[in-house]
Amino acid sequence: MHIHVLCDGKEAKYWLEPQVELAKNTGFPEHKLNEIKKIVEKYADSFKEQFRQHIGKRIDD
Repeated sequence: MHIHVLCDGKEAKYWLEPQVELAKNTGFPEHKLNEIKKIVEKYADSFKEQFRQHIGKRIDD
C-alpha cells in the first residue's frame, strides 16, 4: 500500500507498509521529504484505514 504526495508539479511516493518508506521522488528537496515523511508517518494508520474502507465499499457494490 502506498500514497502519493503532489505539490507544485513535484511528486513523492511513500510505501505505507511494512513501514513508511520513500519509494520515489520527483522534484522535492531532501528537507521537504523529511517533513513529508513525518506527516505520512503521523497519519499512516488513518490512510490505511480509509483505503480499506474505500476498497470494501467497491467490493460490496
